[in-house]
Amino acid sequence: MKREIVSKQYQHKGGFARVEQDNGGHLLVHCSGCRIEDYAAGMAPALAKLVAHVEK
Repeated sequence: MKREIVSKQYQHKGGFARVEQDNGGHLLVHCSGCRIEDYAAGMAPALAKLVAHVEK
């Protein structure tokens, strides 16, 4: 399923952390450096998870 980047990208542990949205409107926090994908129920929670992840 194709995804669109809907936030600013941050360098993190050799990769990029960002919020992506799929065709169904689902938001995911994705970090290629840590290899994580975490679902978020809205833009505000997704951005909060992104900031918390990058600040670790």
